[in-house]
Order: sequence, then structure tokens, then C-alpha cells
Amino acid sequence: MNKWKVAFWVCFTTLILVLALGLYSIIDQGVTLTYMKDGYKDTENDLNSLTKIINETDLSKEQIQQSLTKHKLFEYMDFKSDTVSLDRITLLFKDNKLNKITKQW
Repeated sequence: MNKWKVAFWVCFTTLILVLALGLYSIIDQGVTLTYMKDGYKDTENDLNSLTKIINETDLSKEQIQQSLTKHKLFEYMDFKSDTVSLDRITLLFKDNKLNKITKQW
């Protein structure tokens, strides 16, 4: 067999492997950045919600409930309990007043 043919197939196979790994790397980075962007968006939404709660209410449960009516998760919030979850934070109430804010993760 001709040594040029062997060299060609070795180089061609190496090229295909490098291209496949490069494509995988680009797709992986795209997916990772998309999930990171969603996470930052949720954190930004929580920050906006907290800013609105602190600036526009006296931290009572009823006023906070009215303040969060336009929140995307409002229909899933249970204001009958002492714990209300937003995207990444939890509001803890005591005697119908905001007592503590904790991170979920």
C-alpha cells in the first residue's frame, strides 16, 4: 500500500474527529449559556419582585400578595401558608408579616 494513501486516511480521520469534537463543544456551550441565561433571568425577576415588595408595601402578607399578582408564578403561590416561593427565593411570614427571605438553592 502506498504510504501517501495511509497518510491521507490518517489525516482525514483525524480531521473528522477534530471537527466532531469542535461541533460537540459549540453545541454544549450553546446549551449551557441558554440555561445560564434562564437562571439569571429568574434571579433578576426575584430581585425586581423583592424591590417592588420592599418599596411599595409595609411588608404585610396581604399587601405582598397584591403586589405579586402579575408575577408569572402567582397562580401557584399559596398565601394561606407561612411560606411563599418565588423563582429562587422563599418568603417566610410570621403573624402575617414578612419575617425572613431565604434562597431555595
